[in-house]
Amino acid sequence: MRNRLLALAVILSAGLAFAAEPVSKLIPAPPTVVTKAQPDSVDELKTFQKHVHAVIDKVIPCTVCLQVGGASGSGVIVSNDGIILTAGHVSGEPGKKVAVFIQGRSKPVDGITLGFNPGVDSGMVKITEKGDYPYTEVAPSRDLKEGTWVICTGHPGGIKKDRPPVVRVGKIGKPSYNPPGEGGTFIQTDCTLVGGDSGGPLFDMEGRVIGIHSRIGNTPGVGASIAQNMHVPSDRFTEEWDALVKGEVLGVNPYLGVVMQEGAKECKLGRVTPNSPASRAGLKEGDIVLKWGGKDVGNYDEMLKILADAKPMTEVTLEVKRGDETKEIKVKIGYRQK
Repeated sequence: MRNRLLALAVILSAGLAFAAEPVSKLIPAPPTVVTKAQPDSVDELKTFQKHVHAVIDKVIPCTVCLQVGGASGSGVIVSNDGIILTAGHVSGEPGKKVAVFIQGRSKPVDGITLGFNPGVDSGMVKITEKGDYPYTEVAPSRDLKEGTWVICTGHPGGIKKDRPPVVRVGKIGKPSYNPPGEGGTFIQTDCTLVGGDSGGPLFDMEGRVIGIHSRIGNTPGVGASIAQNMHVPSDRFTEEWDALVKGEVLGVNPYLGVVMQEGAKECKLGRVTPNSPASRAGLKEGDIVLKWGGKDVGNYDEMLKILADAKPMTEVTLEVKRGDETKEIKVKIGYRQK
């Protein structure tokens, strides 16, 4: 009996390990034809087609539709506990509820937005319902070459009943990778994409994520063709992974939207920028900021130093003197790109 239990434990543990493997591990090695500019014969074309189908079968369950508020985009699951990569303009600010539509499920599962980098357009979402989810690997993107065959999936036009994620096959046109903070980071492909595909995955021929759809056609300096698209390289996500998981807003400076009243010795506010975080919170010209999060504020420069260390999208309570009245005002710190 003991030996049988041990054998069962080994089988179960092996099964769990298998279940935890990314679907990309189950895809056969790419045939030689996928390294060529194009198939040279009918047989090569059939071989190419067969491999594409093998990739699609595995990655379709990992491709999801995301509904954040009234907007819809795409994403891809990259961990069995439900971490999703998407575009920053799809996920938006951290802490928002997300409906995650997974192929083969009749109802969406709940999720929440994590961190994002608006300059890079990288975003992250986490499924909050416990479970094991189909997922795929994230592969390095730095050494991608022009002309490499790739596969795109997504939900053009948003989720549609009984329609699985749509697949497009194409090639890399122009990868551009600069160090963080230097801009110019993108992968260009000729995969035909439209609205709703944003945030969806760009796969290599091993079914691994190498990019996320960002700008779809009509890109300044590139053209208006829907077959000239920009994707966030996967390396941008891996470089900032821990911060994205923590829900941080990256590549930005905290922003309030006020200026000092000229000649004031205390922290007296001059103009308040319309529709800024300060304006939305109710701060007004002439207000004197006495405390920031319980910390005394002696003058405007002191407030700027405190603001510089604040985290965007977090809430802080200001103690403000307005005329003869002292009141507390809660402000949600905004951000501006560096």
